[in-house]
Amino acid sequence: MQENNLLSKLESMMPFLSNAEQSLGHFILEHSDDILTMSTKELSQKSGVSEATLIRFTKKLGLNGYTEFKLTLSADLASNERQAIPVNVTEKDHSLEIYEKLAAFTITSIEATGKTLTSESMDAAVELIYHTYQSGHRIYLSGVGASSVLAQQLRIKLMRLDIPSIFFEDTHLQLESNINMKKDDLLICFTTLAKSVQNHQFIQLANERNAKVILITQFGNQKLADKATVTLYTSCVENNFRLTNQTSIIVQSIIIDTLFLALALKDLPKIVGDVEEAKEIFDQLGYYHH
Repeated sequence: MQENNLLSKLESMMPFLSNAEQSLGHFILEHSDDILTMSTKELSQKSGVSEATLIRFTKKLGLNGYTEFKLTLSADLASNERQAIPVNVTEKDHSLEIYEKLAAFTITSIEATGKTLTSESMDAAVELIYHTYQSGHRIYLSGVGASSVLAQQLRIKLMRLDIPSIFFEDTHLQLESNINMKKDDLLICFTTLAKSVQNHQFIQLANERNAKVILITQFGNQKLADKATVTLYTSCVENNFRLTNQTSIIVQSIIIDTLFLALALKDLPKIVGDVEEAKEIFDQLGYYHH
């Protein structure tokens, strides 16, 4: 973590929490300034949870206890970085107003994700993709529903780097292909909330076959992250409206472009040559207008 970003992390975690933890989370988000002066007993009483639940909750946030929680929260509030903007679209909104609300939410999510990602996890993902390709092992991609668009996007990006990958939009074909995974192959899985059972099945298959896993998901998805070799966390608050799902796609698309450029820079002279050759072939075949 480059910055504390505690409240944004908490908002991202909400879908993965138990009912008691969600109650506590909502209370913290709504009374963040007041909590700085509260003891564990006071906060547990006012939020309606036990002190044990409160301590476990701070651990889920990656902190060592309540004292560190308050220190981190204080720094987060002092930084004035948090700009949690819900997408409250109403029937009275004009088209431009809807755009402005979605844009504000997307910008907030992009900035929060930049603080949730770590250079270690990003570098590890790049190296894992590069090493898998260089060592002759196979790269599998998975994504269910809207996330299939992201898997397809990465497949095209890797193709432009002459890195073959395997992806089928149909989930049955994804399963059939993933059954072929072997030791040290790589599965790259896209999911926001991991609601689809297929994501869990694909990663379980990878684990059973000793394949590596890169998981790209919303912060708080610890259940799947525990089974991944590398996890790239996004910070994007999904709500019941579900139209904000497009924001998570945008954020993950930026991660895809980052991986693509980082991989391209490893063999930049070759990539430049390949691009020039591709342009010449497209020109010869009449794809460009003069």
